[in-house]
Amino acid sequence: MAKILFGVAGEGFGHSSRSELIGRWFLERGHDVMFAASGKSLGYLAPLFPGRVQEVYGLHFVIKDGQIQPISTLVDNIVQYRKGFLTNRRLFSRAVSDFGPDLVISDFELFSAWWAFRHRMPCVFVDNEHLLTLAKLEQVPGRMDRLKARVVTRGYHTRARAYVIMNFFKTPLKSRKAVFANPVIRRQVMDLKVDTKSHITVYSTDSRPEARQKLISVLSRFPSHPFYIYGFPVEDQDRNCTFKKISTTGFLNDLATGAGVAASAGLSLLSECLYLKKRMLMVPVQGQFEQKVNAVYAERLGIAHQVNQINTDNLSRFLDDLDKPFSTDERILWPDNEAYFAILAQTLAGIGFDV
Repeated sequence: MAKILFGVAGEGFGHSSRSELIGRWFLERGHDVMFAASGKSLGYLAPLFPGRVQEVYGLHFVIKDGQIQPISTLVDNIVQYRKGFLTNRRLFSRAVSDFGPDLVISDFELFSAWWAFRHRMPCVFVDNEHLLTLAKLEQVPGRMDRLKARVVTRGYHTRARAYVIMNFFKTPLKSRKAVFANPVIRRQVMDLKVDTKSHITVYSTDSRPEARQKLISVLSRFPSHPFYIYGFPVEDQDRNCTFKKISTTGFLNDLATGAGVAASAGLSLLSECLYLKKRMLMVPVQGQFEQKVNAVYAERLGIAHQVNQINTDNLSRFLDDLDKPFSTDERILWPDNEAYFAILAQTLAGIGFDV
């Protein structure tokens, strides 16, 4: 049995949901796991793994009006780190030292990865962000966003023993230490009953009242499609627009039974739509280059349309394509939990870690 320190980033939902699956996989094989989590991941994982989850101060984005604010993000992280330093010092000098890990797994969590580097501890990244530095990508618009994303990703250090990059498309890799792995899917998604009703499920990252009114003005022009909308702090009905409060169960049921999805381009939701074979209208969060990459490749593979904002013209084209057969492009890496864990086990075996 080995002791594993598992660092989990706190931004977004994808890190926490896949880390739950990976953590359980290690525990089922008899290993001892300590999670170091921040933000949303801390709140998600703590009830699921009582006594195994420690708080780590994590870096975070400042998002306003659906866009990442680079300057505010930098300033806020610097200011907050004054408090975060004490949190992390307690974590690594006490809890982690007492635990005595044999291996560090990092789902894009900076401080556990650097702790491993300083203590010459084997570290393996299990994330999707290293796609931006270790894969040979075709041209994607957004030169400055690409540069910033690569600088940030390289800041997580480049001396890990291996990189298991979760991704939905095939492309060449630059490093022998990196491998692509199929996306993983929560059991809750696997158990959904799939249907194809006329509604479109919408998730908005911009919760301003003016964004809500703008959305209604566009969606109401397509009365043959009900729109079930999440992301606004209201529960309301306006013509064919039904606004719903956040509910994981409700959102997933609407996702599985609808005709299509309009949302941002995060890997977690994209993978779930790919598994359910639901075509997407993608609106990448501005300033988040990884989402732009996802949207560009999803469009090239025929599983999504990418747009900067939802308007009458691009929504009309999206709705017209819903009746087309779902893409079977050979470059797609389909969600497959069994395939993912086989790749993870093989990678760990390759660095001398027996699972």
